[in-house]
Amino acid sequence: MNSTEPIQVDRDAQREHVTDIAARLVAEEGVAALTFRRVADAAGSSTAIVSTYFSDKRDLLAATLGAAAARTSVRFEATTGGGLQKSLEAWLPLDEERLRDWRVIIAFWGVAVADPELAQVQDGHVSRARGRVTALLADHDDVLAGQVVALTLGIALQAVFAPTGPTARTQRALLADGLARLLG
Repeated sequence: MNSTEPIQVDRDAQREHVTDIAARLVAEEGVAALTFRRVADAAGSSTAIVSTYFSDKRDLLAATLGAAAARTSVRFEATTGGGLQKSLEAWLPLDEERLRDWRVIIAFWGVAVADPELAQVQDGHVSRARGRVTALLADHDDVLAGQVVALTLGIALQAVFAPTGPTARTQRALLADGLARLLG
């Protein structure tokens, strides 16, 4: 290779790498830890690299949430043939990766409360989740789908915030019991 040729960079891979680092920081330390300097230091790069891919902290946070939501969607879609319970379990924080995603999602909620544009982003994620659940329900009841999503969110919140958390087994049992009550 000629030394004057530009280095080829996979922009998507680099952006994903930065959002993975951002997710780890947010999950471990909260949104306050999400600065270009902290992300750059954790990535072993400069703030110029981070700012190449993200215009500001808000943009980085939205992309980090988007990556967490995308991982959750992939897990959900991979289980849709297994029925409603299995699909919803894909959303629960049953392992470390999912727990990290949930911590990012919850941190995002704290910022979105005071930011109408980010609140719209969050509403879009919830609307898509409700739509996915509606499609799985036999009668395609959107109100029931909202209740099922609320049940799943509630279990996830307990898992994230309870000091000893409900175990994966307990989360599954809570979901099964809640679904039995909702679906009759």
